Amino acid sequence: MAKETENKEKKFYGLNNDYMFRAVMQIDKEALSHLVATLMGIDIEEVISCDIENPIVLGQSIEGKEGILDILLLLNNNRRLNIELQMYYDMNWTDRSLFYWSKVFLRLDSGEDYDLLLPTIHIGIMDYTLFPKYPEFYSEYRVMNIKNHNLYTDKFGIMILDLSQINNAPKDTNPELIRWAKIFMAETLDELKELVEDRKELMNMVSTVEKLSEDTNIKWILEAQEDHKRRMNGIKRREEEYKKNKAEIAKLTKENKEKDKQLAEQQALIEKLQKELEAKK
Repeated sequence: MAKETENKEKKFYGLNNDYMFRAVMQIDKEALSHLVATLMGIDIEEVISCDIENPIVLGQSIEGKEGILDILLLLNNNRRLNIELQMYYDMNWTDRSLFYWSKVFLRLDSGEDYDLLLPTIHIGIMDYTLFPKYPEFYSEYRVMNIKNHNLYTDKFGIMILDLSQINNAPKDTNPELIRWAKIFMAETLDELKELVEDRKELMNMVSTVEKLSEDTNIKWILEAQEDHKRRMNGIKRREEEYKKNKAEIAKLTKENKEKDKQLAEQQALIEKLQKELEAKK
């Protein structure tokens, strides 16, 4: 009973925490390979090498350039992936994702041929729907001819895993993609364990999360990330309230203008009738 109470009191930092995500994927190569294979829609055996190119020093905060990308990795030495968590609304996300993609793609030394540019995929893992008119659990964007859909290049790609749309995922969705979405949404350590207990290659991830959560030098960074997320979500709520109030004010203003117009028309009609009556006298 005492152990159960202790577990409940422990603060859980899941993979939806930016720092936890980076740290776990850097430590646990099996989990990283499984995630990459799932996101890319390939078999795990096809992940020959998966090297993180922007590792962090555990226990140190992420600042400056190091804070720009979540995970930048080289897959099989022939393509680059940028995996970014976006756990709060960002109205500039589309432009920011293009900016990050371009910085990763444009990696050429002076004098090198353009054909050395590697295919680059930007993957956003988000907890909100980027395009509300077109909700989709997992979407992929490419550059192609809008008439005949001929692919312009296979070196560009942006993918979005929308965690908020997990209940609307198509029936033929890869079960492992559903699993990872639930892993990112897990709110307790026990929930995380249940999600991976039948996958031995992911079991180490649970112990890694637990150890990092108890590391004194790391906990303050994890909490700082949580605080940032809370503040950004607070800004989002205030923006939504402002938009709602602004819309209501605009509606009331329009209604009042309509009423003023009707009153003016009625007054004009009364004055006209009065003049006609006086003319008849």
